[in-house]
Amino acid sequence: MISRDEALARARRWAAAGRPGPPPEVDFYEFDLGFVASRREPLRFAPDGTPKPPSATGQPTVVIDRGTGRLSSWPPLSNQEIAEWYGKYHAAEGRFPPDVREVLDQAGWFPGRDMTAAVDLWLARFADELAGLECFPAVRAALIEFGGLILPQLGRSGEPGAGFASGIQPTRTGGVLADCSEIFAEEFNNPVFPLGNNADGPSELVMDAQGRVFQLHWADDFFIGPDIDTAIIALIRGGRMPAASDLTWRTDN
Repeated sequence: MISRDEALARARRWAAAGRPGPPPEVDFYEFDLGFVASRREPLRFAPDGTPKPPSATGQPTVVIDRGTGRLSSWPPLSNQEIAEWYGKYHAAEGRFPPDVREVLDQAGWFPGRDMTAAVDLWLARFADELAGLECFPAVRAALIEFGGLILPQLGRSGEPGAGFASGIQPTRTGGVLADCSEIFAEEFNNPVFPLGNNADGPSELVMDAQGRVFQLHWADDFFIGPDIDTAIIALIRGGRMPAASDLTWRTDN
């Protein structure tokens, strides 16, 4: 367990990282499970002395866990909202292994994350490309919770970024490729919907109505996991995946 002074020192080091000049001030808030810290943007003034508006809406924010001292990134919500969400985050310990959870934390995931508005906008924007494909409830739930995240893959030493990153749609990388989903559905008689992409190939990530996740690669199609949590663990950790043609994923055989 770390003290308030230790947490404040970590917050100041975080705020100063990669920024030239004097260390920036931080806003600091204590609650039962940890500490909320955000960079405080210095006031700027026009030549006539009137304050200028801030250069951005919201500031980078982290929570320093009281028990472990670990930092996790959070959206610029109010301190009270972050404290409430962190309680849910803390309650979700055990859902993912620690190495995977750390990658997810740094990517911006947290329990209760809700990207409904972005998912609806993405579905509307690419309605023509997605025509004929059904967005199953399992897919929609995965997109709402994980959509927009870029997940680096761990290398052999356990450091992130040494493998092939995965992006969960709606991504910021452009359009949607539906052809592979249609081909896979026809070949295996198993309709799927685009879920994201992977830098290996590059390749497409898709999900079926049961929540099973597949990687559609130019070399072959692979089974990643029976549900989104298992698939995310596999994508972040890397390693060999069974070919979809092995049919180990089928439950109707």
